[in-house]
Amino acid sequence: MAGVSSTRRYANFPAFIGTGAILGFVVGSAFAYFGDDTATYGHDYSLTSAVLFLGVAGAFVFALVAAVVAVLVDRRD
Repeated sequence: MAGVSSTRRYANFPAFIGTGAILGFVVGSAFAYFGDDTATYGHDYSLTSAVLFLGVAGAFVFALVAAVVAVLVDRRD
């Protein structure tokens, strides 16, 4: 067919990974903030440290999952 161009749309990888990292930080921080504060597991971390540690861990995990999802979305086309 003349005049029809097919352009392929690519997944926006930085947007997927950034959104996953932000969402992961929020989920990890909420888990630390609203979690059981009586369990110390041999350590005595402050609430701020726990929120930061779990927020960063959640950001890493969710960003990794979001990157895999972005690759799967990109391969689908």
